[in-house]
Amino acid sequence: MARAVERGDHVPAIFAAVPGIPESPHRYTEAHPDRVKKFPGSKNKIYIDPESVNPQPKRWRHELEHDAESVFWLLLYWAMVVQPEECAKEKIRASSWASSLGNFRDREAFVNCSLANHSIRLTHPFYEPLHPLIQELAAILVIDSHHLEAPDPRKDTFYVTEAFQRLILKFMIENRGKQFMDRRVEKTFRKVERVPGPNGNFANDSQAADSANRSVDSGMGPVYVDG
Repeated sequence: MARAVERGDHVPAIFAAVPGIPESPHRYTEAHPDRVKKFPGSKNKIYIDPESVNPQPKRWRHELEHDAESVFWLLLYWAMVVQPEECAKEKIRASSWASSLGNFRDREAFVNCSLANHSIRLTHPFYEPLHPLIQELAAILVIDSHHLEAPDPRKDTFYVTEAFQRLILKFMIENRGKQFMDRRVEKTFRKVERVPGPNGNFANDSQAADSANRSVDSGMGPVYVDG
């Protein structure tokens, strides 16, 4: 779920840079000249200081950009749990797992901090080439478009979907035919660390329950292990 949808309000601004508009791959430009005209590629960043954000009406409603964010969380979920065939098993970090499936505050911290940290391993090592794409997509989501000002095209409610399409297509073109793109995956997801909490219970029990519910129909889900 998009953070703003869970909040029922705009995501608060933080000190951050809004990325430039991603360039459009050549084939995409040929197929969608109208979109490229509406969202021309640009490297310029916008630096946001929450203290200087101009007050705007508090009106909020569910927009297309929130559906795009939901797609991002599903992509991240898959990238974290998938186990490539013929590769060593490696557990998912409990802290990353809990943050990615936590409430909107957990996921705001995850987007703002963890995804910007290149040293944090979110996926199986075989899928490490996915990290730059995940970080680029996350960077688009850090600043709520509510805090941007027209006529900047990044203010447009269709912008997040446009940026995601360009970044994902560019990634697919650049990595076509590489091993990690074609490797088959196992039917069982990666294991998640279980870390005892201060009360003696496991800190990620709620995530275990969530995973069990998700995997009832599919027969697939992360397996939890001690240690």
